[in-house]
Amino acid sequence: MQRNTFIQKVAGIMLAAFISMSSLGMADGRDELVTIKHRLGETQVKKNPQRVVVFDIGSLETYHELGIPVVGVTNSVPAYLAEYKSDKYAKLGGIKGPDIQAITAFAPDLIIISGRQSSAYDSLSAIAPTIFLGVDTENYWSSFETNVRHIAKIHGKEALAEQKLAALRQKRDLVTAKTKDDDHTGFVILHVRGGHTSYGSGSRFGFIHDVLGVRQSLTDLDDATHTGHRFKEGDGLVKKANPDYLFLIDRDSAVGGEEKQTDELLSVELKQTPAYRNKKVVTLPGNIWYVSGGGLISVDKKITDVGEQLYGLTF
Repeated sequence: MQRNTFIQKVAGIMLAAFISMSSLGMADGRDELVTIKHRLGETQVKKNPQRVVVFDIGSLETYHELGIPVVGVTNSVPAYLAEYKSDKYAKLGGIKGPDIQAITAFAPDLIIISGRQSSAYDSLSAIAPTIFLGVDTENYWSSFETNVRHIAKIHGKEALAEQKLAALRQKRDLVTAKTKDDDHTGFVILHVRGGHTSYGSGSRFGFIHDVLGVRQSLTDLDDATHTGHRFKEGDGLVKKANPDYLFLIDRDSAVGGEEKQTDELLSVELKQTPAYRNKKVVTLPGNIWYVSGGGLISVDKKITDVGEQLYGLTF
């Protein structure tokens, strides 16, 4: 009888301990699953993952701004995220080539990617839950907000995320209040090793037109989306565009090349535009506009770049 009583007591203690541990797991959300629908599929993620690997620079910005720790990143991060260059963070491959072997050994519980890593999605998904949080350039703002909310939902940071998104919407609206009454047109170009490529609405740099409302100089470039429309001196494109505003992004400096003065990046034809004559050439930092562009830091900086340089706004 005493033996049975002892066994019952031990069983009771073990059951209580199990319930307590289960309650703790539920309390911090680690046993709760969050379903994330993204461009490459639908992925179930444990809430509050502890070993997060982030390859998408925009998402890394959002993790930083929401105060959520990560443990692994791409080998190279832009200067404004310099703290992630520290040895504290595992470097798990190039921005276009995740190191599958190293990531497997690292055993993350969540991996976040975007377009530059999309070809590795299946391989990464075999290691850990993997979600694609690249911005949809044709639906930029809603896509950006959705991505921020996905990260916030996974980590229980919804209130802070909404606060930051509201602040950005307010800041964006200060710029669109100017552009809606501005009939001047803008021309967005990327400088690459002495050549120039134009981009329009719906493109990787369409933020200027689609989010901030700057009117386009040209609307009939059917290839000025992600790949852009490469043009040459004398082919008539710049003359046809005749932009009042010129938005210039230098890819070379964004990927480690020499930084040059604005005049060195412009062709003779571009210097004959109303934009150049009227000192309305807006230089946009490549590390924000080319390398990243889709997180809480870069979206804020993009709004600032255009608002300050084009309209003299102070934020």
